[in-house]
Amino acid sequence: MPIYADAIVSAKHIITMDSSDSVVTSVAIKDGVILAVGTDLQYMQGPDTGIHTFLDCAVFPGFIEPHTHPDLCAQMYSWVDISGFSHQTSVEVMDTLQKSVNQVPKGEWIFAFGYDPVIFRELTGLTREELDRISPENPIAVMTQSMHTLFVNSLALSEAGIDESSEPARFGGEYVRDETGRLTGKIEESPAMRPFLRFFDDSLEIRSKNLSRQYDRYKSVGITTIGSAGLFFRDIETVTLYQKETKADRLRIRNAVYLRHMDIDKHNLPTFSSNNVFGMSGVKLWYDGSPYTGTMLLDQPYLNSELTTEGLGIATDSTGRANWELDEFYQLISGLHDRGVQILVHAQGDRATREVLDTFERVLNNSFNKVHRHRIEHSALMEKDEITRAADLGISISFHMNHVKYYGQRLRDEIIGHERSQYLMPARSAQEAGIRISLHADSPMFPPNPLDLVQTAVTRMALTGEVINEPEKLDLRDALRAVTIDAAWQLGIDDQIGSLEVGKLADFTILGQNPFDVNPKQLNAIPIIDTWLSGTSTNLPV
Repeated sequence: MPIYADAIVSAKHIITMDSSDSVVTSVAIKDGVILAVGTDLQYMQGPDTGIHTFLDCAVFPGFIEPHTHPDLCAQMYSWVDISGFSHQTSVEVMDTLQKSVNQVPKGEWIFAFGYDPVIFRELTGLTREELDRISPENPIAVMTQSMHTLFVNSLALSEAGIDESSEPARFGGEYVRDETGRLTGKIEESPAMRPFLRFFDDSLEIRSKNLSRQYDRYKSVGITTIGSAGLFFRDIETVTLYQKETKADRLRIRNAVYLRHMDIDKHNLPTFSSNNVFGMSGVKLWYDGSPYTGTMLLDQPYLNSELTTEGLGIATDSTGRANWELDEFYQLISGLHDRGVQILVHAQGDRATREVLDTFERVLNNSFNKVHRHRIEHSALMEKDEITRAADLGISISFHMNHVKYYGQRLRDEIIGHERSQYLMPARSAQEAGIRISLHADSPMFPPNPLDLVQTAVTRMALTGEVINEPEKLDLRDALRAVTIDAAWQLGIDDQIGSLEVGKLADFTILGQNPFDVNPKQLNAIPIIDTWLSGTSTNLPV
């Protein structure tokens, strides 16, 4: 008795991203799984088979964003938008901020997101006094685009119960003070921000609407699977919200969750690989911070430029800082590794990357368990010797590639210098060393868009038109693998998604053009036609 497909998808180019880089014209689907791939699958057409033809389109495995923050996106994209992506000048930014204050009743909190002295040279670190002038009757909190710095006024400090004697929770946070010990209103890193963020209107209804909108944003740029890198589950209602978004009748995104280490035993989540829809994949740790806060851990100091000292408020000759003592970090990594937990570590600076690799090497040398898929996240600066060592240890890397696009020129000239820029986002070196890499946008820091990441990876072009660290350009094939099959491997489910092969889930991203036929500088302009999950279009009413 013949086996008929539930659906047959045909297109001019179906790029499978399998090990042979096969290109076919048809895929047959049965029960949400790929039944066959080839050039002529009409023999699988039965009386009830759905036929879907996409003419000149290109069908890819569903794009994967392995490092994003849907909870933060849902929250911060609902704040007052003062980002450099939606404003043309610093004057417009400050006008928007002031207008938002003028429209809010006295006493209500104001939250703004996207303050960016890197894009706008005229902007400098906001002071407590300046925000007191802007918002004399309302507590106000202004988040930078990097999400590692929050600026607040005196009313916000008072409402949050923070005074000159207060100290933030552990793991890297700081209430910045001036030379007299007075709080400046600058708040660094997530542990120190939490007392302020709890005042945001975060009712269940608001959270539900904002999360649904964020899932639509992911879908609109071709993403079918995300890795939530450090999801904050505050209560059972939060888990319920995510489970609601993954019900079969509204499934748009698969969500592999990485919890904070202190939350791993608080939530009885299923493993992601048990259902391939929503569940825990591992743990996310933060070893250092951001280049734009001064908390990226470096071997040599930041440049003492106008941008670093005035715009970003980084102390002269600073080398940043680690969030952990090395022995304490080792104990944590060792315990998680021995439990079989996948570990993602945020590390931006060259010293941070080295110390993280030192720790992984020490753990692996002292453990009987050699099987893992541990990752380093962002890897802004990574020297050749550390790339080789990461390859030897089996540590993969997810690159925060659009640092190059949005901030590349100022990173090179005013933050790290030309010499260190030669190992800025060394994606090609990592790939040539045998490391399976991925690309991510770290939304809400940068807008989610896999094709935009691919474009930056293959052109290394900043917004200024300059090419930053040209030798690290990726081939287009390798860049596309970094948002499909290699990203799936990093999430631990490459046996289910990431390529179009028999037995895998029928997840597709359908593009209006074949990227291999497009000018590399125009890759991010390719239209997204549709995404499919388990053989069903996500362009259905929600």
